[in-house]
Amino acid sequence: MLLVVVDMSSVKRIAIGWLSVLVALLCTPALLAAEAAEAVSRADSLMAVLAERIANNDFAVGEASGTLYVKQRVDIEKRNIGLNLIPGMARFDHDESRFLSELCYDVRFFKYAMPVIKRRASVTTHRHGSGEIERVLLFMNPKLFAEKILEEGYLSPLQPKNMNYYRYSIDSLYSDTAGCVKVTFVHRFDNIKLLERGWLLLAPDCSVRAFSADGWDEQCSFSVLYTMGCDSLQRNLATEVSLSVDYNFAGNKFKVDADGRFFFDAVLPVTDAHKRISKYNIAVASSESRPDEKVVDRLGYVATMRKHPLSLADSLLYYEKGVFGALPKAENDSAGNDAVDWLWDVGDRMISSHSLEWSGGKVRMSPLVNPSYLSYSTGRGVSYKIALNLTSVAKRGEEFSLRPMAGYNFKQGAFYWDVDGRYLYSPRRLGVVSIDVGSGNRTYSSEALERIEKIAADSLNFDDLDLGYFRNFYVNVSHSHEIANGFELLVGANYHRRTLIGSGNDRLEASGVHLKKVYTQLAPHIRITWHPGMYYYIKGTRKVNIGSRLPRFSLDVEQGVHGVLGSTGTYTRAELDVQYNFKINESDALFLRAGGGGFFYTKNTYFVDYAFLRHNSLPVDRSDELDGVFQLLDSEWYNAANKYFRTNVTYQSPFFVLQRILPRVNFIKNERVYLNTLFISHLTPYSEIGYGVGTPYIDLGLFVCGKNHQFHKIGFRINVSLFRD
Repeated sequence: MLLVVVDMSSVKRIAIGWLSVLVALLCTPALLAAEAAEAVSRADSLMAVLAERIANNDFAVGEASGTLYVKQRVDIEKRNIGLNLIPGMARFDHDESRFLSELCYDVRFFKYAMPVIKRRASVTTHRHGSGEIERVLLFMNPKLFAEKILEEGYLSPLQPKNMNYYRYSIDSLYSDTAGCVKVTFVHRFDNIKLLERGWLLLAPDCSVRAFSADGWDEQCSFSVLYTMGCDSLQRNLATEVSLSVDYNFAGNKFKVDADGRFFFDAVLPVTDAHKRISKYNIAVASSESRPDEKVVDRLGYVATMRKHPLSLADSLLYYEKGVFGALPKAENDSAGNDAVDWLWDVGDRMISSHSLEWSGGKVRMSPLVNPSYLSYSTGRGVSYKIALNLTSVAKRGEEFSLRPMAGYNFKQGAFYWDVDGRYLYSPRRLGVVSIDVGSGNRTYSSEALERIEKIAADSLNFDDLDLGYFRNFYVNVSHSHEIANGFELLVGANYHRRTLIGSGNDRLEASGVHLKKVYTQLAPHIRITWHPGMYYYIKGTRKVNIGSRLPRFSLDVEQGVHGVLGSTGTYTRAELDVQYNFKINESDALFLRAGGGGFFYTKNTYFVDYAFLRHNSLPVDRSDELDGVFQLLDSEWYNAANKYFRTNVTYQSPFFVLQRILPRVNFIKNERVYLNTLFISHLTPYSEIGYGVGTPYIDLGLFVCGKNHQFHKIGFRINVSLFRD
């Protein structure tokens, strides 16, 4: 017989213990969720107070002037020699594995004006190319309370308008004797214009004491820490910056570590700051922080600006590269190495921008090997373009520029070229004399236009017509002058020599159409442009327009004359164009364009060639290819009517549709929606609806077009943006 004695008190203790474990397992997630919700709610409350203080300009600074010291070290792990051919990319010598730089700048920041940043002294071991010496300046911004921060335009998590793009929470593990609270944030979308994550150190009064953020662009990821000042108004400015950048792009892999420190001589509130010269002049009455003084002892000057002495590794690197003095040539140096260095130096000069300065001015020239511009559209096929810039600036601000451009369209088999020479003789009034010579878009004559107008709209097919295309050589001479702020008058004359292409004349004569092989046209030309509310600043002696919040109006009139210099054709061409770039907020914008025009009082043979309604074969910038243009309109239609009316609408936002559907897709810079309409003879109307995505490397667009309220075709456009200068 087995007698078992059970201690009821022990059973009770065991049961209570297991019950406690079970309760803990069941309740812990709920408690954690409650704590997390409380942390989020508390963070949202603090951010609401911060937003209110920012809106009330509690942290505003009118002016801050002083000196910026930057020290950076670059360690190169891998390099792609092929990227050296692309101007603007990071380039290093073939034997360079690391370099050290120290730079000092005179700086002056304003609330209502352009900042002034001048390099005062520098010490570096970097010999050639651009490297990353100046790019760290993009992060050296002491003003952190703007809607966009850093040069790349990241949407700031401090701004009330941007808080919907971030999630905030309290870091419960952080403790501070001064009562500061650490608020962490993460982005809601993996968008290139949003910072990925970071934290804010808020004082009890919700002022920012430190700000840390991680972000990325198409070439690198970065982490930056800003520490605010301690005294008076300097508490509203970052005085120390710590930066780490990791580049890993197309075989280039290197790391940049940089530290910056601001030494402010004066920080003024908004009420005591310099006022703008006028309502639209965003410069101040005196934009010079101090007179230009040449630093004789750059090593000594830079040493006085260091916060800490150089480390042993940095000093050894300076000695190794001969910064502290020339080093004797090593015994194992050979002629073969000298030859490689010479070839490398020649190649670097071909792909680098050059500047030559003298007492009277300076000359700037873009690289001899320029980036290519590549695009594809369904209607026009593949196009390719190269460009070169040569600019000469005189001491008083006069400027002469020469811009040769060339392009080729593979579908048309057409080669285009243009040489634009401009002389800015009046920098303050933007007085410019220009001569533009080149070979432009092919077109057909007014005889073909008359035949087109006789054909019914539903049976018109350009493929069945022998229009007789002419190659267009032009010389445009003009003089423009800004009569008043935003009001510009241009007068000049356009000369065209149009030559019939190929043997199409025989087919035309067989059908009863008689054309000369060469036509010349001379036409006086006037253009009035009014952009009210133009903001500008004065840089040296030159006025620089930077944009307006109001629409721009342009009236262009050309009068063809007959009998002068062999000119044929009499006509009056008049066009009105209105463009409005409406900024909805810091991330969204609406571009509107409307206009119309036509040829009036026509006589003899003339050529329909509009100034505002045309396909630009050699676009100068990306806006000429994306906004306010027709993407799928066949080239024949641009010359197919004596009169036209057009509208173009483009809405742009980085958070429109795709980013919200796929929040983890991180390469979208902008989404665009297009709505374009054109009313001309036989097209009442032509319409386009499109959707586009802009990325760091290419721009994609899908378009659907219709003619006379009927579906016509679907097409797309691709613009390569990786190699743009």
